[in-house]
Amino acid sequence: MYVGVTTHVAIAEPTEIAYERAFEEHWSDVFRFALAWTNDWTSAEDLAQDAYLRLWNHRARLDWGRPVLPWLLVTTRRLATDRFRMLRRRLTATSQPGSLDADPALRARWLDVSAAMADLSPLERTALVMTAVEGATYNEAGRVLGTTAGALRAAVSRARTKLETA
Repeated sequence: MYVGVTTHVAIAEPTEIAYERAFEEHWSDVFRFALAWTNDWTSAEDLAQDAYLRLWNHRARLDWGRPVLPWLLVTTRRLATDRFRMLRRRLTATSQPGSLDADPALRARWLDVSAAMADLSPLERTALVMTAVEGATYNEAGRVLGTTAGALRAAVSRARTKLETA
């Protein structure tokens, strides 16, 4: 027995427990979704981590009684879109066009990504990734994106047609 020793027990808040549960249950889904958007392992990890950081920062304001995966996927999509916009600005604003010429593989990859991104609308790209890559049904993806299953079917069809003709 120790006399004069006090111990402190940390008790987790309910939102912290819900956050941990969301992390355990959905990390792989969020990571795969980010990977489908970026086609780059490191960038996908960064996007998934950023999405969970935003979840942590918003944990007190979220309704934890509702599914958190749609919130995470929408956040990941927005982060990916922001990242693509930033890349586009960097590449179009560069004063030295030779920077991409230094690495032909990087230039070819950027041209492929740029062309594909230019041809697909955000809805088409997201609908295609969620249904074809992530395996979500049209109804599930529609709930996440706030649209109907019919609109998603049409967006996926348009996206596939654009990709096949590219």
